[in-house]
Amino acid sequence: MMRWESLDPERLERGIQLLLKRLHPGLISLDGAGGDGGRDAQLATTDGLTVFEIKSFGRLDASRRRQVQRSLAKAHASTPTMTRWVLVIPMRMTPIRPGGKSSEQAWFMETLPRHAPGVELDWWGQDWLDDQLVGNVDVQRYIEGADSELLQRASELNLERAALSNGAVDLTQRLDVLRNRIDEVSPYWTLDFSVMNGSITSTLRGKTPEAHEVDPIKIRSTFTFDREDATERKLRDKLVDVLDFGGEIELPAGVVTGFDIDASPEARRLFPADDPRESEFAVASTREALDQPIRCVFQVIDESGVVSDVSVYLRERTSGRRGVTVIGGDAMSMITITLGLPYPKQPDQEAQPVVVNDARFHLSLPDTLVGLDVTSLRPVIRTLAAATPGRRLRISLPELGLVEGPPFDTHQFPWASDNVQVVEDLHRMEQLTGRVLRYPAGITREDASALRSAVRQLDGEEVEQPGTLTLTVRGEAVGDFLDALDQTPKDQLPGGFLHATDSMELTVGDLTLNFGAAAFWAPSPRLLNRPDLDAARISGSTADIEAKFEATEHPFRWLPRSLAEEHLSGAVHSGGPS
Repeated sequence: MMRWESLDPERLERGIQLLLKRLHPGLISLDGAGGDGGRDAQLATTDGLTVFEIKSFGRLDASRRRQVQRSLAKAHASTPTMTRWVLVIPMRMTPIRPGGKSSEQAWFMETLPRHAPGVELDWWGQDWLDDQLVGNVDVQRYIEGADSELLQRASELNLERAALSNGAVDLTQRLDVLRNRIDEVSPYWTLDFSVMNGSITSTLRGKTPEAHEVDPIKIRSTFTFDREDATERKLRDKLVDVLDFGGEIELPAGVVTGFDIDASPEARRLFPADDPRESEFAVASTREALDQPIRCVFQVIDESGVVSDVSVYLRERTSGRRGVTVIGGDAMSMITITLGLPYPKQPDQEAQPVVVNDARFHLSLPDTLVGLDVTSLRPVIRTLAAATPGRRLRISLPELGLVEGPPFDTHQFPWASDNVQVVEDLHRMEQLTGRVLRYPAGITREDASALRSAVRQLDGEEVEQPGTLTLTVRGEAVGDFLDALDQTPKDQLPGGFLHATDSMELTVGDLTLNFGAAAFWAPSPRLLNRPDLDAARISGSTADIEAKFEATEHPFRWLPRSLAEEHLSGAVHSGGPS
C-alpha cells in the first residue's frame, strides 16, 4: 500500500496526471506554470468538458480548502463548457457528523458547489487511487521514486538462480516476471529483450507516443573507428548518415567506447552499467507512417526533358539531426525508394520547383521479376531501362522541389533493358487475351523471340520465321508424296504449305498462352532429307516419317491475324497467300 503522506508533491501530481491520461487517452494535461485557469487536466466528452484538479494534500485545513475553492471558481469562469469537475486527492474525507459542519465531506457537498453552480462535482480520493494503481505498477513506482516498496522485490532474483526443474514452463514464467518488473521501472520507457544463440538483445522502447517529450533521454556516445580500415570508414559514414537523416545501423563490439546518459532516474535504470566496448549496438530511428502517402514522380531525364517516369508513393519517414528520410515505392511496392532530405533553411517562395541540394537517394530492387503483375511492372521496368549513359535520375516532390543525380556514365540497370521488351509483349498479350498475367519463370531467349513474333503477328504484321519446317508424312502416303515432289525441280514442294488454326498456343517459360487464330505460310519449300523418304518407300514401311524443309526464294512467315481469320473462314482464294 502506498504511503501517500511521505511522497514528493510534484512527483505525485505528475504521476496522477499520467494515470489519468492512461485511463482517458483523449485527456489533455495542462501546465500550471503558465496559468492553467484552475485546471490540471481536461477531457472533452459528448456531455461537455470534464476538468480535473489534482492536489497532493494529506488533509484539507481552512487554507487548503480556500485553494481548492479558488481553483474551482477559476475553472468555472474560464471554461464555460465545463459540465463536470473532479478533485483527485490522495486522502479519505472526514465524514459528516451529527451537529458538525466542519467535516471535509460537508464542505465538499455543501460549500464547494456554490463556487460552480450547475457543475457536477466528484471526489476521487485515496481509495480510488489505490484501486487504480493496482494495474499501473509503473506509475506507482514513478510516484514513490527511489524509496519505492517495489525495490524490495529483489528476493525474486533468487528464483533466477534456482534450477529450472519444470523446464520451459519455469523459464516462461520467470521471463514473464522479469518482463513485468522491467516494465514497472519507468512509466514512459521499457526494455524489450530476447536471447538468441547465446546473445542477449535489449531494445529501449517508448510506452507512449509522447515518451520522448515528457521524459526525454539524451545519449552522448563516443564512437571509435580505425581510419586506416576501409570497412570501418564505410561504417562510420553510414553511422553519420543514420544520425543525420534517420535509419538503422548495427555496430560491432568495440565501436561504442563510451556513452553519457542524461535521463530521469527511472529511465536511467534501463541502461546497462557494463563496459560498452564489450557489447554490440544497433542504432535505429522510429519509422513513422505518414498520415497520407505523398505521391511523387521517379523520372529518367535527358537534355530534352523527361524520357520515362513512374509514380512512387512515400509512405514512411524517419528523422535525424540534419533532415528526414522518407521511404516508399511504386504502387505495388516492387521497388523501394529511400530518400534523405535536409531540413529546409527557410520557406521556399520559388514559383518553380528547385533542386534540393545535399539529398541522399537509394533504390532497392526486387530479387526477381517472377510473379510480379505485368501491368504494374511495365512502367517501372520501362523507366529503369531508360537509364542509359548521359541521362540522369530525378525525383519530383510536390511542394518540396526536385532531387537530381549526376549523368550516368554506364547503363544503370542492364537487366531491365534485357527484359523490357518481354514485359511490353506480355502486357500486349494481356490486352489481346483479356487475362491478368504475371511475369513467368524460366523464360528462354527462344521463348522471348516467339512471344515477340506472336505479338507482331497479332498486331497485323507478317513475321518471317527462320529455320526449317518439319512435316509428318503418313507411311502409306510416302510414295504419292515423292511422286508429286518429282514434278518440280530441286525437290521443291509445288505451291507451298499453309497451316491455319483457330487455337494457337504459345509457351513462355511456365506460362501457356492461347491467343486464337494464326496462319503459317511456307511457299515452295525444298525437301532436305529426300534419302530418308526414298529408303522408307523402298522398304515398304507403313510407319510415319518426318519430312524436313528449308525456305527457297521466299521466306517462311506467319501471316497477320486478319489473314489467318480469313483463311479459316474460307474467304481467301485457293492459290494461297501472296
